[in-house]
Amino acid sequence: MTFAVLEADPPWKFGDSLPGPKRGATSHYVCMRTPDVCTFELPPLAPDALLLLWRVSSMQQDALDVVRAWGFTLKTEIVWEKTTITGKPHFGMGHYVRASHETCLVATRGRWKPRSRSVRSRFSAPVGKHSQKPAAFYELVEQLADGPYVRLFARAQRPGWTSFGNEIDEAA
Repeated sequence: MTFAVLEADPPWKFGDSLPGPKRGATSHYVCMRTPDVCTFELPPLAPDALLLLWRVSSMQQDALDVVRAWGFTLKTEIVWEKTTITGKPHFGMGHYVRASHETCLVATRGRWKPRSRSVRSRFSAPVGKHSQKPAAFYELVEQLADGPYVRLFARAQRPGWTSFGNEIDEAA
């Protein structure tokens, strides 16, 4: 199968470590250095394709390097405003400011065109498990683009999407 939409949430390897047994990415999964993400073998993609690449705030240049290495051109971004279950702003971690959002880079290759031009660049949704992206994000993507859809570095299955990852365990 050839995919038109690729969503990736790389297991970024940070240059620091956090105290405590459940803090930081390395306590949840095996992380990768940016050069290894850049050379990661992609599934078959259509000549006209969309990339949705999650990045972390402290690794903006690394994410741009991955976009370029994978043959895409950055176009815009989608921001997930994290909330609690009750709708209050999430109070995340951070060295300088407390992170209350995540950013997903939107990049294209070829002559990819959006299905809808009314999709907003920001959405709010509650935080789930570590690194888990909310259903609202995938609903937004499905409004923006026709599939077939593929996810890299996934930790769970998603109906209607092909998911690749070494820790896939359940539907999300």
